[in-house]
Amino acid sequence: MSADNDNNQKPPRKRGLTSMTLQWIAEKFRRAEKIKEELSQGTYQVDSDKVAKAIIENSHPSHNNQAH
Repeated sequence: MSADNDNNQKPPRKRGLTSMTLQWIAEKFRRAEKIKEELSQGTYQVDSDKVAKAIIENSHPSHNNQAH
């Protein structure tokens, strides 16, 4: 690449917080829709290890003082 090409190219655009938030919301929505579908079809599988770990982690006193 020549120096002229480097000067003419814009740096990659950073993704804004709004874009990342919308992506996060869209992913949560897709996951919720998938779970709803699996529940209605009777194919939803609960990961009991993840549930148990979440219960233990969230019942720890240091978590009770934090806002959720």
